[in-house]
Amino acid sequence: MAEEKKALPAPSKSVMDEVVELRRHFHRHPEVSFSEQETSVKISERLRELGLEVQPCPTETGAVAVLDTGRHGKTVMLRADIDALPILEESGVEFQSESEGHMHACGHDTHIAMMLGTARTLVDHIWDLNGRFLFVFQPAEEIVSGAKAMIAGGLLESHHPDAVLGLHIASFIDSGTIVTKPGLLWAGSDAFEIGIKGPGGHGGMMGRAGNVLAAQAFLIERLHTVVDGLEHEGAGCHTTVGNVMSDGAWNIVPRGVRIKGSVRTFTAPLREEALGRLGDLLKETDTEFEVSSEMQLVHGTVPLMNEPNVTRTVMEVATSIAGDKASLLGKPLTVSDDFAEFLTRIPGCYFMLGARPEGDKPPAHHSPGFKIDESALPLGVSLL
Repeated sequence: MAEEKKALPAPSKSVMDEVVELRRHFHRHPEVSFSEQETSVKISERLRELGLEVQPCPTETGAVAVLDTGRHGKTVMLRADIDALPILEESGVEFQSESEGHMHACGHDTHIAMMLGTARTLVDHIWDLNGRFLFVFQPAEEIVSGAKAMIAGGLLESHHPDAVLGLHIASFIDSGTIVTKPGLLWAGSDAFEIGIKGPGGHGGMMGRAGNVLAAQAFLIERLHTVVDGLEHEGAGCHTTVGNVMSDGAWNIVPRGVRIKGSVRTFTAPLREEALGRLGDLLKETDTEFEVSSEMQLVHGTVPLMNEPNVTRTVMEVATSIAGDKASLLGKPLTVSDDFAEFLTRIPGCYFMLGARPEGDKPPAHHSPGFKIDESALPLGVSLL
């Protein structure tokens, strides 16, 4: 007779009430990359209250804790990112950010809260569990630098996880759904900063030659050409600009302009091709406008690759919990996450939790109006 499977631990109503309360606390008090001091203190305090072994964190911000059942088994690492964005909130929620110009506009506040809810649930069911659970609260995902910093600081050598799991809330996916994909899930990214220099001049006399603002407009208009035709598994690569800065005025053409943006690609050859084309576009711009430009790659991360066997287990559990609301993504997305850095070293799976709020158009991630449906959070805790 086949051995009966153990029932999965389920979060209690008390746990879920706390998850919502914690999510709203972190939403009110956002901190940006590598500045998450108060966030880290609050997380560590709660972990200690749960009786977990809080471990030395390899980065100045963030937190690491272990739940050891004392019984033989694998070490499973669970990761949540904790940083916010430099955005002025306009979501209208009653628990709006109290930090001017900072906002949890990507849902990392929910990731923290769900992870703490998962930790509490596992503590409550420790006698039904085997092995060790490693809880990693990672800083600086928004500049895709925190995972590398934790790895460089010896996180993996200290704890030797056998598998790694993580989730990302998604306001653009129907609430209460779970979506992932074996293999390539999300793109790699390269953040760039381009400087264009010229002589500057009078706004009433400056023409095309040497005009850095005309040059940047030319470059941005043609930026899409660097990824034209670059596709993988049915998805096209992507590039965009997020900021343009200069010291000009209505009657001053400046001597310099700086452009910040990113290139998203799916493989090393596609990355090489896209960055090469971007370099060619800069040379064309320099020639066309008699300016000089230079590009610096500021930070980046590799494409996010889920390990098929771990992903299969995640989908089996997701289906048992959510039924047909658990599904596989058809093609990769052009968003990025430095969870990918852990996946290059440990087999694991990253998945998306749908939390689209009611309304015609979902609020975009990284926008001032970003919102999610909190009723999806119990599903995230249950699956983790």
